[in-house]
Formats: sequence, structure tokens, C-alpha cells
Amino acid sequence: MNTRYLTQEERYELILECRRSGLTDYQWLEEHGIRRSTFYKWIHDFRENGYPDIPEPLRQRSPHSPQVQEVVKIDLLPDTGQRALGSASTAALEPVMEIISGRTVIRITNAVDPGLLGAVLSGLGGTL
Repeated sequence: MNTRYLTQEERYELILECRRSGLTDYQWLEEHGIRRSTFYKWIHDFRENGYPDIPEPLRQRSPHSPQVQEVVKIDLLPDTGQRALGSASTAALEPVMEIISGRTVIRITNAVDPGLLGAVLSGLGGTL
């Protein structure tokens, strides 16, 4: 964005839009193509000229910090290929529920350990 020809009112509105967006300054400025140094100079100038009502920025880790991803260990049973129809032992291993998220499919059987199921659902953001 070419910020050179913006009026004071337009700059002030952009500051308010950024701070009310729910994004960090870094994220919002990246999306709108505004240099951080330019943006913070605007804020400095407005505060120097009696505009104390500029909201504080959303605090977040550095934009260069790696995102934390929770990992849930799942022990998988090997597929033996011995699924006989009507067999009581293999019937318990037939999936009775599937959870599909994007390209991931989780098949749950009646024999699933409740603790494992709880950990999987918790990792997906749900509860048992």
C-alpha cells in the first residue's frame, strides 16, 4: 500500500482498524502491505499530538516464533489382513466410527482403549 499520500484521518482510521482487527500488528500490517516503521511512526506522531485513545496492540509471541502444536501419541494395531466375517474376535476390530478431518481419517472400534480415545479426541479439540 502506498501510504505516502494518506491524510491524517486515513492514517488514524488505519491504526484503529489494525488495533481492533483481533490480529497482531505484525499480521495486520503484512496483510495490508504497510511497513511497521511507518505504522509505529504514525502512532508516535498521533500520541505526541494529543491522541491518547489509540488502543494498545494485541500481545503475542514474536512473529518468527515457531507455532506450538500439541502431539498425541497413538499406538496403531497392524492390519493382519485376517478379517473373517462373523468372527467374534475380528468383529470387535471392525470400525464403528470414523472421524474425518481434511485428509486424515481416524477409525475407532469397539475395542478402543477409553484413555487412548480420550487422548485422540482431546488432541482434536473435543472431549470424551
